[in-house]
Amino acid sequence: MLEALKGIKEAHLEAKKIIEEATAQAEKIKKEAEQKAIRVYEEAYNAVISKAEQEAIEIKRKAAEEAKFELEKLLSHAEEQAKEIEAKAIKNFEKAVDAVLNMLLQPRDE
Repeated sequence: MLEALKGIKEAHLEAKKIIEEATAQAEKIKKEAEQKAIRVYEEAYNAVISKAEQEAIEIKRKAAEEAKFELEKLLSHAEEQAKEIEAKAIKNFEKAVDAVLNMLLQPRDE
């Protein structure tokens, strides 16, 4: 019977050793998984930030292009208006000169 108790004790100690090793292995696996999860999170976070930065750059580029296009349109329109005003001014100047000449050349009733 003593042999049986010794066998049970040895089996118990062996089982305890196996449980401790399994627990240590599980803890190691858990820590590795946590570290991997953190790395994956950081990589995903950095990828999202990078994509957002690229999208912001693209939006700024498009906005600059649109602003340049609008400015060119406005400048073109302003040039057209300036030419129209100049043409009207020349026409009015010619009318004014004609009117002054007509006044000067008309016989006076004195």
